[in-house]
Amino acid sequence: MALQVNDRPELSEKKPLARLLEGTNPITVRVGNGETAGSWTLPKDLLTHASPFFRAALNGPWPESESREVELREDYPVVFRFFVEWLYIWAFNNGRNPRLASEAGPFLGARAWILGDKLGCPWFQDFALVTLSRGLRTKPGELAPLTRMAYANTPPKSRLRRFLSGMILNCVTRSKAPFNEHNRLLSLIDEVAEVAKDFAKLQMLSPRPFEFNEMWASCFLVSSREQYDL
Repeated sequence: MALQVNDRPELSEKKPLARLLEGTNPITVRVGNGETAGSWTLPKDLLTHASPFFRAALNGPWPESESREVELREDYPVVFRFFVEWLYIWAFNNGRNPRLASEAGPFLGARAWILGDKLGCPWFQDFALVTLSRGLRTKPGELAPLTRMAYANTPPKSRLRRFLSGMILNCVTRSKAPFNEHNRLLSLIDEVAEVAKDFAKLQMLSPRPFEFNEMWASCFLVSSREQYDL
């Protein structure tokens, strides 16, 4: 299942990503509203290298390029904090994704994927997707409400929707109950027919549910699956 990414910035051997942390052009990013809002000061070079969204906002003819401030009022501070943690470790690793945070749950992973889609960061989306997949190991009951949330916040045929379609199919086919909440979700999922063939092949190779979770997630990664020991 090949994924095409056309806006990936080139990694220069003469300028390791860690050097982007030394920038002298700090940018303030404010996230959320009210008492729960958060604010971060981050290097412009790092933000614009990692994200086409920030690159357009801070280098284009927009107020943000003059004020050096970006507001993300509709996003969640806890999710952006997850992005910032990833961003710094990703830079120090020169473009390799960090190991997963053990405390991250599936909802944080899904929300992070949606933020990554907005910011145009495919590597962060990979990190978020593996976080989501592994989070469902310990919290499988969150799959149904998480799928509804994802469908309300992502476009048709997105990688997140297709991943969750397979996870729902997996639960339905493995369930011994004649009818459950996952069956009800099938009528809401447009991507079931699209992923069904790949799903059937993969399920034959992964008899244990945990194996399927990670093997299925690896089908939707942009970066190498070896980064996550999948």
